[in-house]
Amino acid sequence: MKTDLIKRWLVSWLQQCLLRRAPQDDPLSYSALQWSIVAYVLMDLLQARASSDWPASLGMTILDTLVMVLFAWTVLLLMKKSARLVQALTALAGTGTVLGIVGLPLMLQATRTQAEDGPAGILVLGWLLMLVWSIAVQAHIFRHALSTGYGTGLLVAGLHTVLIVTLVETLFPRVAG
Repeated sequence: MKTDLIKRWLVSWLQQCLLRRAPQDDPLSYSALQWSIVAYVLMDLLQARASSDWPASLGMTILDTLVMVLFAWTVLLLMKKSARLVQALTALAGTGTVLGIVGLPLMLQATRTQAEDGPAGILVLGWLLMLVWSIAVQAHIFRHALSTGYGTGLLVAGLHTVLIVTLVETLFPRVAG
């Protein structure tokens, strides 16, 4: 894997996180899709391990990744835009990785603070800002993938977020609660 290619992907995903680039601005690439999903899974697992044991972390990571893939596929299929799946999934996984890297220090500090019963007010605010940013980025991606307005993308991204949070809290109650 050439470092120039990886650098281009990372720059593109960062620009998408800043809402300056759309998924269709990148060429369709199964290699980019594979690497973005691998990076997403590793980052998701790293974040989950910050506060959970291995079995729960692995389960949450598998669930999150499967929901992301199946949700995007279902939405695009229903809207007759399934040809855009590779680029949309690449963008979702790639930007999810970038946001995971940005949010990892916050996650690690929150885990330490929770273990020490320290004040967490600023961490909650940071987590809330990361959540809003993540939903905004997903809305941007879905908006372009579906060729709709930002409001529709926001609705789809919000639905995805509610779905994954509900599933994690239901299937991993000890971890989520």
